[in-house]
Formats: sequence, C-alpha cells, structure tokens
Amino acid sequence: MTTQMASLDRKTMTAPAMWVFAVAASALPVVLLGSIPATYATTGVLALPLVFLLVGAVVGFLSVGYTEMSRQAPHPAVYYAAVGRGLGKSAGVAAGIVALVAYNGIQTSLYGLLGAQLSDTFGGKWWVGALVVAVLIAMFGASGITRSTAVLAVVLAVSVLVVFLFVIAAVQHPADGYNPDGFSTSGLTGGVGGAAAYVLASLMGFEAGASFSEEARTPRGPGRSVKVALAVLVVVYSVTAWAVGVAVGPGQVTAALPDPMTAFDDQYGPLMPPFVTMVLIFAIVTSMLALHSIAARYGFAMAREGVLPKWVRSTGRDARVGAPVGGSLLQSGIAVAVIVVFAVLDLDPLASLFAWFSTVGALGLLSLLIVTSLSAMRYLRAGGPAPATAWKRVFAPGLGVLGGAVVLVLMVVNVDALLGSAPGSSAPLIIPAVVVAFALGGLLWAAYLRSSRPETWQQIGQGAGNRHAVPAARLADIEL
Repeated sequence: MTTQMASLDRKTMTAPAMWVFAVAASALPVVLLGSIPATYATTGVLALPLVFLLVGAVVGFLSVGYTEMSRQAPHPAVYYAAVGRGLGKSAGVAAGIVALVAYNGIQTSLYGLLGAQLSDTFGGKWWVGALVVAVLIAMFGASGITRSTAVLAVVLAVSVLVVFLFVIAAVQHPADGYNPDGFSTSGLTGGVGGAAAYVLASLMGFEAGASFSEEARTPRGPGRSVKVALAVLVVVYSVTAWAVGVAVGPGQVTAALPDPMTAFDDQYGPLMPPFVTMVLIFAIVTSMLALHSIAARYGFAMAREGVLPKWVRSTGRDARVGAPVGGSLLQSGIAVAVIVVFAVLDLDPLASLFAWFSTVGALGLLSLLIVTSLSAMRYLRAGGPAPATAWKRVFAPGLGVLGGAVVLVLMVVNVDALLGSAPGSSAPLIIPAVVVAFALGGLLWAAYLRSSRPETWQQIGQGAGNRHAVPAARLADIEL
C-alpha cells in the first residue's frame, strides 16, 4: 500500500521551526493555569520561581551532553542513537524503547487532559472529543512537517501573548506588594522535592528539536533549538510563577488552589476567561501534535534499522512529503487504543490517564537525560567524529548526572504529589517499575537481535548515513 524511503526529507527544518516544536510541546497555558497553581497548593513552596531556576540549571547541564551527542551522531531517535554510541547497542535499544514509552506516555496523557477540558467547556463524554482530536493529529502527522509547524507557530504566539497579559495583570494589581520570597532561599520550605518534580515535568519537551536533525538545514540548528527552548521555558515559567504569587499574595498562594483566571477577569473583563480557555484547548492540541511528531520519528528511525516492524518505517506514497507515516500511524494507534480502554473501563481522564501516563513519561525522559550524559562522557572522551571541549566531555555532563540523580530521587519520592494519590500508596514503586520493566524488555530484545538478526544488529544507531544523498523536498519536482 505504501512505498518506503530510507530517510526523511532534508533541509526542511530551520532552527526557529525546531524551537517552535520544543516550546509548543511544553504547552505554556497548561503550566500557567494548571501546573503552577497546583504546585503552590500541594507543596506549600513560596520560592517556586527559584525552584524553576535551580531545576532549569540542572536540566541545562544535562542538555550539554544531549546536544553534543545529537550533533556528533545525528539521528531522529536521539536517545536511542546517543546511548548506543556511548554505552553499547544493547543499552541503545533499551533507551529507544523507554523513549518511545515516555513520549507516547506524555502525548497520550494529554488526551485525558484535553477530553476533560472539552467536556467541562462544551459538555458530552470526554472520550468523544479525544477521539476526534486523535484523528486530526493523525492527519497532520502523516502530512508534511511544514503544515504542522505553521499551526504550532500560530498557537504558540497566542499562548505567549496570554502569558504576557497575565504577568501584566499581576504586576498592575498585586495582592500584597512584590514579595521577594519567590526568589529567596528562605521560601524553600514545605515540599521542595514535590515542587522540583512538578517543575521537571513542566520542562520536558525542551529537547524535541534534536529529533529533527535529519531534516535540519544546518548541523548546529537542532542543538541551538534545544538550548534556546530550555532557556526560554525556564525564564518564562519562573517569571510566570512569580506573577501567580504576586497576583494572589504570598499568604494565600499556598493556602488554596490559586486561580489565574481571576486576574484575567479583573483586568480584562468577562470575555477574557473564555478566550483563555480556548487558547488552553488549542495549546493542549498543539502540544500533542509536537509530541506526536517526536514519537513518530523515533518509531520511524528505529524501524528503519530493523528494531521495530518494517511497516513503521514507511514514509508514504508521496516522496515529496517524506513524513514518518508509519511512525505516525503507530503513535495514533497507541493513543486511540488507550482512549478506548479508559472509556470502556470508565476511568477518570485526569486522575488516571493524565496523571499516571504523564508521570511515567517525565520520569522516563529524566532517566534518559542522565543516561545520555553518561554516554556522552564515555563517547566524547574516547574521541568522537569531532573534537569536544572538556566542558562538553566531562564537566557539564558530570554536573548534570549528579544534579539529575538528585532530582530523580526527589521525583520518585514525591510521585504521590504528582499523581494526587494518598501518602503511603504503592505509586512510588509502580511508576519507576514501569520504566525499568520497559528498559529490561529493551535489553532482552537487543539480545535477541544480536543472536538471531546480526544484519539488524550492525545497523543499530547508525542513522541515514550520508544526509546529502537524501533527496530534499524542494528538489522532488525537478525533471532531469
């Protein structure tokens, strides 16, 4: 039914376009209206803006090894290739499987959030709206990347405007002055570990641009998009968290769940909250589209090398599009199956689907960042294709591993807060166990490939080879 290509279209993604995907994946309005108020209310940490800066610094150290590996070993499935180059092909396959689970987990979790929001806004069953959007996501995922980029850029621009308007409203009408506790270590009281876990989950997706390395116009574009996306997210979220504290007041921000919609209503009138709600819905959808694109590229790239079934590597009939059609269908199939199961079992879309799947995804991605930094230290020290400074080889990845391990422990210990479950539940054991189980499954699959399919084993993590031999979309119509 489809023809299959060895690679995606080259030179179709600029650094700004990759940055749009990375920032859109984080869904700014979701963090403003959901994550930040929930973190204040559940942890009691006044210095949440400072926590964003501190955790952002740790993630920044982790991103150094990640971006350097994506530059020296460009591959759509970054974790799969980067870990495979430094720690061995078995570890690479395991990392690829965990990455697929993590990205699919976060993307699929958003169907629960979106479905609940659509149900609250328009009525009806949550899963009806979720299934409709799943079809739209599948259609965009199977088309060229240019169309998706345009949609993401428009929604992201409006989302940034909404966040900016909220900050202006908070500054103009502070509840109790401009309290400095938000950036003071004296405000690091209460559940700091839980706050760090929330912050880490909010930042995931910043690394998305590196998965477009095969389609990038310049080799350094993906790495730059990752760095800029992380810096923008950390600064914007830190300022936004401070603005929420200013709007509500330090005495009330941790006492109950603060509602940023009140500031919109007071400052801009009753028409503003419905507008912000619509922006929130579109931001969730574009976040899903961005994460769908990443998961599709992981599936495509791993299938191209024989790690996943051959049909997943399909790029469709139209060679001018060069989209990961097979990977897109795989991701959409997973999402639809999950929605149907949760609907049939009548499970809560927020407490079950969104909370559990997003937590598994965030924990998996943090673990992969740590492992990738370890891989970078080994691979770059041994001498990669291009020289790397000591900062990129040793110091930044080393600091990232140490800081990341601390955040990982805090995240596991505070899983109850992320899930909203009662203290003493089995969640802190189940969530890490899921990630470990898929990693072990990846190792077993790698062992099978090594013993039974040596030709596949040799291809693992190698990528498309000569990127300049891949036809670009803009050349597809030239008649020779």
